[in-house]
Amino acid sequence: MAGRLAGLAAHVRPTFMLPVVGTSVCGALLAPTVSGWLGVQHAVAVGTALFVAHLRDGLVDGHVRGEEEPPLSVSAYRWATGAGTAVALLLAASLTMSAGALAGGSVLVLLGLALLHAPYLDRHPVPVTVDYPIGIAITLAGGFATQTGRLPAGVVAVAASTAVLLAGIKVGIDRLDAAFDRTIEKRTVPVIAGATGAQAVAVGSFATAALSVGGVVWVGVLPPMAAVAAVAAGGCAVATLLVPARSAVRVQMGLSYVFVGTLVAARCDGACAGWTVVTKVAPLSAVRQVQFDLVGRGPELIEYLTLAACP
Repeated sequence: MAGRLAGLAAHVRPTFMLPVVGTSVCGALLAPTVSGWLGVQHAVAVGTALFVAHLRDGLVDGHVRGEEEPPLSVSAYRWATGAGTAVALLLAASLTMSAGALAGGSVLVLLGLALLHAPYLDRHPVPVTVDYPIGIAITLAGGFATQTGRLPAGVVAVAASTAVLLAGIKVGIDRLDAAFDRTIEKRTVPVIAGATGAQAVAVGSFATAALSVGGVVWVGVLPPMAAVAAVAAGGCAVATLLVPARSAVRVQMGLSYVFVGTLVAARCDGACAGWTVVTKVAPLSAVRQVQFDLVGRGPELIEYLTLAACP
């Protein structure tokens, strides 16, 4: 029993789990008001879906492909995957009844991605690049929809732009693993397109993210403050071209927080539950100063992060 529990715990992986659960909470805090009970249900549901994905990875990579030593038996993997799937489905049904179809549907889509990731989606360059970013976008949108029952254009813009940026970062991460991925015949973008081709794809993703943010600011979906996110995406592109691959990923990860944080703050614009939380933690004057720094000094921060990563 202890061995099974340890094997199950090995698939929790907080490095991946915490950002996903945090994204659900972030989406909820974009709403004008928050129901804690609904927010907990959605956060647990998306965490459970990711746990199912990790179990599927462990089963396929350990018992089917032989890429690693599996910590669980085949029967234990199947039992745990079935139990996790049942929990996610129950939570999806509860959210559908109490918060609407968008809330429950977001969990069902995430569960579908989890069950299909291995052995299907992770063998093809497009889905292996975009499935996690799409999952993050759906989680953010689902967190908001759980609280409001709707998805306004601003929330969709934040979620979609974030997915595009994260796809570019994923290509950069896959560049670091390209040598190993070739040995297991994993067809990531760097494996099939080479380092130069992967670099071009990543830059294209970052440019698309920047242009999409600029577009939604231009048409008035998000306020001008969101334009700083476009500069952050541009910084990711510059890092891809000028900084060694490993350091470039570090810069891109740092700038992704600037990107997402700016978009969330712009979408909130002082009228969401998250704003109430922040102003309770920090004085209002300090929050306004952060907004000023993002708008007035965002480009300087991006330049500093890019240069700091250069060897």
